[in-house]
Amino acid sequence: MTYNKRQPFTEEWQKYEKGKEYNRSIGLYGEVDTNERFYRGDQWVGVASSGLPTPVFNFYRRVIDYYVSALSASAVTMSYAYASPVPRLTPEQQNRVNGVLQKITAFRWEKLKMDRLLTDSLFDAAITGDAFAYTYWDPSVRTGQPYTGDFRTVLTDNTNVFFGNPNSRAVQSQPYIIISMREPVCDLRAEAEKNGIDKERIALIVPDSDTEYFSGDMAEKELENTKCVSLIYLWKEDGRVHYRKSVRGTVITDDTDTGLSLYPVAYYSWSKVKNSWHGRAVGTGMVDNQIFINKAYAMVMKHMMDTAFSKVVYDSTVIDEWTNRVGEAIAVNGPVDNVARVLSGGSMQSGMLDVINMAIGHTKDFLGATDSALGTEKADNTSAIIALQQASSQPLENVRRSLYQFVEDIGLIWLDFMFAFYDDKRLMRVQSESGSDFIEFPFSEYRSALFDCAVEVGDTGWWSEVTAVNTLDGLLKLGKISATQYLERLPENIIPRKKELIESLSQTEEK
Repeated sequence: MTYNKRQPFTEEWQKYEKGKEYNRSIGLYGEVDTNERFYRGDQWVGVASSGLPTPVFNFYRRVIDYYVSALSASAVTMSYAYASPVPRLTPEQQNRVNGVLQKITAFRWEKLKMDRLLTDSLFDAAITGDAFAYTYWDPSVRTGQPYTGDFRTVLTDNTNVFFGNPNSRAVQSQPYIIISMREPVCDLRAEAEKNGIDKERIALIVPDSDTEYFSGDMAEKELENTKCVSLIYLWKEDGRVHYRKSVRGTVITDDTDTGLSLYPVAYYSWSKVKNSWHGRAVGTGMVDNQIFINKAYAMVMKHMMDTAFSKVVYDSTVIDEWTNRVGEAIAVNGPVDNVARVLSGGSMQSGMLDVINMAIGHTKDFLGATDSALGTEKADNTSAIIALQQASSQPLENVRRSLYQFVEDIGLIWLDFMFAFYDDKRLMRVQSESGSDFIEFPFSEYRSALFDCAVEVGDTGWWSEVTAVNTLDGLLKLGKISATQYLERLPENIIPRKKELIESLSQTEEK
């Protein structure tokens, strides 16, 4: 795109405005802000209290925390499979190539704290409807060798992402993708100067106050006149992804061929919505129920505050003033009959509390967050509770599959970056038995090859420990294992100073 002084907006800014209009038309911004407030417990904003107390009984957060914990309980790793006829490789060569790529990405997984990113992505999907990851090349990453820079993966709010075709969920077939950010003006000017942008155009990079289209109430809290909106514009030409960065009135980084064949973005939705790439957040469906429960409890509290205590009614023509001081005599002029009496506290219909409890219970049950799943049910039968927990997690299977597909998409994007940016002589750091090691890999030989990415899932849920302890208890009672064997196989951190206890028992058994 060529710069024109008379052009008030860049090309992508005009598309950005259309994207915001689409998001407004589906109520995305208000929905995201409401859900975020409800999760952190600020649940009376915009709700008329009419003089009632404003309590918060935040089952909304409890349910979402349960969902995130249940879905992130398993360890996830990437694995690759060579899937190309050219160059032709023997099975042994394929296994070696697959193994090296898996080691490289496993180290990057730990380096980029991807387990934490996946957990955060589940919060994003549950509260905003979508989780969106953007991978970019960071040339500032030091490697201790001439070949510097590496890729990074970060989460981006769904309110900051705009598809050229918002009615399609197919990322790689999008005509373009825009990602908006708010960055310090001084950083953007320095970046533009580094890219050789002339001073006249750099002067067009000025602060703005366009914060209303970013997620959460706190997005509007900034240091005054320090930031502005910047846009990353991605599109494809001849099968290659191109990149451009700009602000409202000028380009900062001009048309750049990234060398990538895939858009470096991946996303998934909590619940899919037909003919829209934006999904529906699970939190959205709980808002009205949460408001009802808070209001119902507020009315109960107001009733109890007004009527719970007895009141004294007295004849003011006989007694000038009533006192509640203990033991103090009250003088009256005339007979004491019918001078004063005590009104007992008002009673409340018990059905109100039943309705509140039913509303909470049915909401949790319909969402799969049952008492057994949340760990609040009495553990009379551990095996039965484990079975109930597994059954209650079934409604989350669709989200779990979407999460794993999200990881696969990221894995293919990482592979795209490695083949586009890594040099054959670059030493790749990987984990080894001694801690870490450096290896070389001929990336140029496989740039035109095809690979599949799969997700390997390890069962590391907390209920696995319960199952293990239950099984060990049974074996010990039947005499199938010794006390030492029992202790050796117990999960860590269950018994303090376990090692010393095992050594003591071993000495006793030897005698």
